Amino acid sequence: MTEALQQAAIDKLIARGVTLQDVFEGTETFLIEKFHDEVDGEALDKAINRVLHKDEVADIILTAIFLDEQAVLMPDSEPLKARLKRDANGHNVDEILAIGITQQFSAAATVHYGRLDDEKPGLIGEINDRTDTVNVYLDDILAALISSAAMIYLEVLGGNDY
Repeated sequence: MTEALQQAAIDKLIARGVTLQDVFEGTETFLIEKFHDEVDGEALDKAINRVLHKDEVADIILTAIFLDEQAVLMPDSEPLKARLKRDANGHNVDEILAIGITQQFSAAATVHYGRLDDEKPGLIGEINDRTDTVNVYLDDILAALISSAAMIYLEVLGGNDY
């Protein structure tokens, strides 16, 4: 059951346009820009797998993507639909779900998630700016995965000396 749940979350990410390579590249870019280091690919793969192979993370990913999918199906007459289509300030449910991921790993992951959510670099921003579908939750989930994987990566390497 556990592996099936985790694989379902990975499959949903891929179906929504976020591959494991995207998580890897986003995390690698974040680490290089933030810490000015070269990144050990093998250690980064381990960190990403540690994040993605946790049931609680899979639950949040699947819930967030389900909410995005349901928002698309929601009638335009629903007041919430307009807020979701524009990712309205004050909705905050997307941030709460993303923080649910980061808090499983470290306070630093949560802080870095906030930075990524504000700056929206790379694919995070591309997902946020898409108008062909609703991605209120997906961009935040990607930012949370990147920040969590980055902090686990530093832990795998023996700690954060920065």
